Amino acid sequence: MDTALSALNAFSVGMAVTANNVANVNTEEFNPSRVTYEERPDSGGVAVQEIREMDVQAPLVETQRPELNESSGLMEQTSVMVEASGTDIVTETVDMIMNQRAFEANAVVIRSQEEMIGKFMDEMV
Repeated sequence: MDTALSALNAFSVGMAVTANNVANVNTEEFNPSRVTYEERPDSGGVAVQEIREMDVQAPLVETQRPELNESSGLMEQTSVMVEASGTDIVTETVDMIMNQRAFEANAVVIRSQEEMIGKFMDEMV
């Protein structure tokens, strides 16, 4: 059961990282993060090895920024080119589905173990 619980924790972290990437899909100059998983050497199970921010070359987009016009003292909108978000919604969707399916599979393992323990306890009584 400890193996499946560790996997639930690891895939929950993966889902949170993916959700953060999706939430920032329209944030200028945002670099998405990726989760790397590893097998726990002590008990089998799954653990998060690292969460790494990716260095993505996103396209440049034109945006408006406020700028102080020193001669008039008024704020004016100026066009500037900035890097768009590096989040690829297709990649994030695939990661989200993978995390969800892995989480569901490990939840089934835990549920099955609980049922077996319950049946064993019924036999003992």
